[in-house]
Amino acid sequence: MERGPRRVAGVSRRNQVRAFSWFCVVAGLGIALISVSYASYETTRREEDWLQGELRSGNVSRLRRAIRYPDERLRPAWIVLSPWPGVIAGGCVTALGVIVLAIRRPARQQEDTRQP
Repeated sequence: MERGPRRVAGVSRRNQVRAFSWFCVVAGLGIALISVSYASYETTRREEDWLQGELRSGNVSRLRRAIRYPDERLRPAWIVLSPWPGVIAGGCVTALGVIVLAIRRPARQQEDTRQP
């Protein structure tokens, strides 16, 4: 039985690890970018929902606040969705891919069968 690098469908283990690493790098960048876009979208959606709720309330003080807040560029804290958790998660996945790409296997030492 011949012992060599393990192959799956003609692809060596080293190439499988490299493919996984590059996938992690690309996926991490995608996660980071998508989380920023999603946070912006969700913040806008929550702000619209909040404004509609204030308008439906019929309460004069709430209506004044709803009119005043956009002019002062203020909004309730629960409306703003932070993109940072997704950016950090994407950065971690990218870092994992870069680290796995940077790992080098030690070179195999050829055993010298000849002895003096």
